[in-house]
Amino acid sequence: MDTTRKGCLVNVLLFVVGAVVGTGLTATAAVLLFLPGTTTTSTDEGTPNVYVKERSSLLGGTDREVWLGPTEDHGHVVPIPKGWDDTPEVHRVTGGVELRFDHGGLIFVPESTYVGGR
Repeated sequence: MDTTRKGCLVNVLLFVVGAVVGTGLTATAAVLLFLPGTTTTSTDEGTPNVYVKERSSLLGGTDREVWLGPTEDHGHVVPIPKGWDDTPEVHRVTGGVELRFDHGGLIFVPESTYVGGR
């Protein structure tokens, strides 16, 4: 019996299995590092509904945005600039919605952007 050939075949098989498992673990780690998590930090019921969402990932940092629409998963998205707080005061005014922030920042969203099937 030739045991060197059998040992070589086992080594090749172990190498292939190790490569497949290593690739799978690397792909899983990459997805977990870059996949963002989303939480709704505040809501304001009215017309339109206003939802403040926070998206964060391990390597991407944290982004905040305001969603204006019927549900927290559907609506017009307005990004909140970095460094601004995540709890704007919502003022419904003629022609749109004003989002007022504690430091004096103001974002005006015209009614035409969130009405009409968007």
